[in-house]
Amino acid sequence: MKTEKADQRVKITKMLLKKSLVELMREHPISKISVKMLCEAADINRSTFYAHYTDQYDLLKQLGQEVIAELKKHISKEAFSKHTAQTAQALNQILEYIANNSDLFRILLSENGDFTFHREIMFLTQQRIISDINNTPSIDERTSEYLQCFAVTGALSIVQKWLQDGIVESTEKMSELTSKLLYKGISAFYS
Repeated sequence: MKTEKADQRVKITKMLLKKSLVELMREHPISKISVKMLCEAADINRSTFYAHYTDQYDLLKQLGQEVIAELKKHISKEAFSKHTAQTAQALNQILEYIANNSDLFRILLSENGDFTFHREIMFLTQQRIISDINNTPSIDERTSEYLQCFAVTGALSIVQKWLQDGIVESTEKMSELTSKLLYKGISAFYS
């Protein structure tokens, strides 16, 4: 019974710290946020913070890793081999997760966010979604790298704009748009 209560307190503490970090990052880059600021915002003492994290960068890193792990649950390589209804549906699930956590993604993908998170999102996208470009015989390795870079940064920019604009369009509309741009935009390179 005691460990159950202790586990619950740890979860609540971590949730408060993550929420406080996101709130502070609305106004400040991570380099301007101190542990003291985080503890004051979360209304916890510093020793409690240090029981879970080494510093504000560690908190941000762990938050980013949780988001990446959650995104991986929504991405299966088979769903992204070409522009199909299944592709749009898989993208829609990802965009729903992003929309449901829009404050978090808005911050993590902003200029105040962590570049490591951007890199991990880009790597995940390349690895799981558009890596089939490498397997196209008519595309040499260097061209493939350029196409992957274009597709990943383009898709990420679309998501960033969608978040910044307040998620005006539905996830269905955005997934269809992104899917078409990803697969029809690079189709000129397929023979």
